[in-house]
Amino acid sequence: MASVAPTLSLVLMNRARVLVTSLTAVVNLLAVACAGDDSSPIESSAPDTVDTEWPHDFVEETIGGGLIDANDLEGQDVILWFWAPW
Repeated sequence: MASVAPTLSLVLMNRARVLVTSLTAVVNLLAVACAGDDSSPIESSAPDTVDTEWPHDFVEETIGGGLIDANDLEGQDVILWFWAPW
C-alpha cells in the first residue's frame, strides 16, 4: 500500500499541472479574442474619381516585327505585358 501513495500523488500532480496549463491557455486565448481594436481607421489614399483619359501615346514594335500604335487601341480594353528577357 505504501507504493500506491507516491504513484497516486504523482498522477494527481500531473493532472493538476495539465489543468493549470489548459486553463492558462484558455484564459489567454479569451483575452486575445476579446481585445478590441483601438486603432483609428485607416483613411484611403485612393482618389475619389478615376482618370478615364487616354494616358499615354506610344508606338512600339511587336514580337512579329510590326508596329503597334496606342491611338489604334483607344476605346478598347488593353492588357500590356512588358516582358524583360533577363
